[in-house]
Amino acid sequence: MLCQLNISNRFKSLNFDERKKKISFIIYHYTETSNLIEAVNLLTDKKRKVSSHFLIDTDGSIYNLVDIKKRAWHAGESGWKNLQDINSRSVGIEIVYPGEKKQMRYKTKQIKSLVELTKVLKKKFKILNSRILGHSDIAPHRKIDPGIYFPWKKLNQNSIGLWADDRIDETNLDKNEFKNFLKNLEKLGYPYLKNNSLKFNAFVVNSFHRHHLTKRVGKKPNKSSLLKSIDLLKINNS
Repeated sequence: MLCQLNISNRFKSLNFDERKKKISFIIYHYTETSNLIEAVNLLTDKKRKVSSHFLIDTDGSIYNLVDIKKRAWHAGESGWKNLQDINSRSVGIEIVYPGEKKQMRYKTKQIKSLVELTKVLKKKFKILNSRILGHSDIAPHRKIDPGIYFPWKKLNQNSIGLWADDRIDETNLDKNEFKNFLKNLEKLGYPYLKNNSLKFNAFVVNSFHRHHLTKRVGKKPNKSSLLKSIDLLKINNS
């Protein structure tokens, strides 16, 4: 199925080992580099020991760096629901992009290629929309990619990933509502949640907002956050 796409084998990374699990996730990353060559150097550096299966350049070109049968090293310490070793369970896709702090939109050609690649992978490995995630979703304590400018809604319009439209309500959450909000995040799959304290769960809450409610990144969750989590669970369980 992947042969349907124009995928280049020009660059290869030796940073991989053997898979231990069946593929059931797709994880999106950004390279935090200014160009393709910097990204390739990063993902093939034997000392850095990071890699991905695919790399998408700003012009939409797709490169296969690691055989999909192998375990690329892109997720690091991460989890989703009760699952660990996301590297063994996933296909990692890196997108050439300078980082969230640069406040740049992703290139249209990149997203077009990403959609095409994801559709093929999703069909080939029967991957659920709820398991098409960003690095920040599975590693909220240390990662923010693919960032607030990543077009999750557009991907969902192409039947990729979970998305629910905003229901804006700026009301603060009371204690019970906040507790329910954290329970919803746990049900969705977010890892590393601790007790019912915002202080201990701020990174996870930020990760949820970064994916689903970007205007609240760096802010406390409110009724909009709770409503979004409720709506996502309805879609997730449908």
